[in-house]
Amino acid sequence: MTTFAPGAALARAARITFTASASIFVYTIGIGILNGLDLWDPGHDTLMSHVHSGTLGWITLSVSGIAFLMFSQDREVTAKEQGQSVVLAWALVVSVALYALAFLAGDHIFSDRIQRPICGTLLFIVVIAMLIWLVKAYRAHTSRTAARLGILLAWISLLVGSVFGIVLGLYTSNGEVPGLDNKTAARFADAHPPAMVIGYLLVAGFAVVEWLLHAKAEGRAGYVQMWLLFVAGIVINVGFVSGKDKELAGPANLLMIAAGIMMLWRSRAMLAPKGWRGAGVARFPRLALVFLVAYLALLTVLVSWIVRDVIDFDALTESQKGLLLAFDHTMFIGVMTNVVFGVLATRLDTPRTALANRVLWWGLPIGLVGFDIGLITTSAIPKRIFAPIMGLSLLFALAVYLRELRASTAST
Repeated sequence: MTTFAPGAALARAARITFTASASIFVYTIGIGILNGLDLWDPGHDTLMSHVHSGTLGWITLSVSGIAFLMFSQDREVTAKEQGQSVVLAWALVVSVALYALAFLAGDHIFSDRIQRPICGTLLFIVVIAMLIWLVKAYRAHTSRTAARLGILLAWISLLVGSVFGIVLGLYTSNGEVPGLDNKTAARFADAHPPAMVIGYLLVAGFAVVEWLLHAKAEGRAGYVQMWLLFVAGIVINVGFVSGKDKELAGPANLLMIAAGIMMLWRSRAMLAPKGWRGAGVARFPRLALVFLVAYLALLTVLVSWIVRDVIDFDALTESQKGLLLAFDHTMFIGVMTNVVFGVLATRLDTPRTALANRVLWWGLPIGLVGFDIGLITTSAIPKRIFAPIMGLSLLFALAVYLRELRASTAST
């Protein structure tokens, strides 16, 4: 029997979150394929469940699984902490699943959709509990690497984004938020998407790439990258909450570009043509880096629109909607999905997962690039061709990894 993540004392908790995240992602992909093929036009509530089952169900549960592995690797962990981590893992799974279902329910249960802020608050409490564990684990670890710092900072950013998400839920439910005037409440609500996609996911993506490619790196460059990205996320949050997004989006973007250039320079040998040969499962973080460049390029275009005041998020043109969707999918699939499979591939190496990896190395980037082109050009044909290529590749890999996860045993 294969051992999942040997050397990580909290592999059992990680296996719980990875199994749940992969299962939820099947639902997310199913909606995406049907929508991309134009066979089904899901309603707004279904689309919101699609988005949140992806960002929280697939990505955030996977990030928590990565954290369990990363923060318990090469560290003595007591039996009590192992038990607590399992409870925390299940709490994350249940709260995330309820939150995604709260979006899917729409107004079929409560006409004011109050279930969203209620489930959001439950998830917020669990996110705080996870952050408390992360802080303790970080302080207890003898090796406080840049990757571990990045995951900790990313989770803090997630907490900030969760606050904005609860405000957004209350605002859409009641049309107002107790204690906030409507203008301020609307700004807090508008800050939720950038806080999650930029402030949280970008830092998390960089942190996992750092772990997979530069685990033995010395020096302060990795730490500087993480702080640059974290500060950039805070600046973006302040910009949207204060109404100064036009003034602050540019400086925040420069910080992110600086961090990206640093990472590319440090990884230049790995990204050279000969660096891909024989890379094996390390192709996943390399692919993530390539899509990080694309993501930052799309972000720069978006920031230029904000600075020049040519975009109204309440009245987007079709081309603007397409670029925003391409921007999101580049992060969700191009960056985060590659790093998640990168971690799974290095911790669960079997002949079946090797086959799944080869399918992903071709199907995922080809499918995503074609799908993004369709979104940006607002053309239906590329989306109909490449959405199923990307989706079916992912479904095949998920089926394989779910089987191997369930058949594996956790190391202790």
